[in-house]
Amino acid sequence: MEQTFPLSSVTDERPVTVTAVNCDSAMRTRLQDLGLMPGCKVQYLYPSAFGDPRAYLIREAVIAIRNADAFQILCQKGGEE
Repeated sequence: MEQTFPLSSVTDERPVTVTAVNCDSAMRTRLQDLGLMPGCKVQYLYPSAFGDPRAYLIREAVIAIRNADAFQILCQKGGEE
């Protein structure tokens, strides 16, 4: 079984696979509405001017996620399709 790590720790553009979304209920619902759920492929794109939030490619859409929320999203390496 591969090691999991928070989405906030991803620093390169290789895609990762989401394994769990541990945010509070309201934020988890918002992220799921955007397509972010276990099994989803996510690619880190770039930070904002001050580093928070950071931009991610999720299901062909660019989504900005705050670092505090990205820390609660667990991922595994290996999101290549």
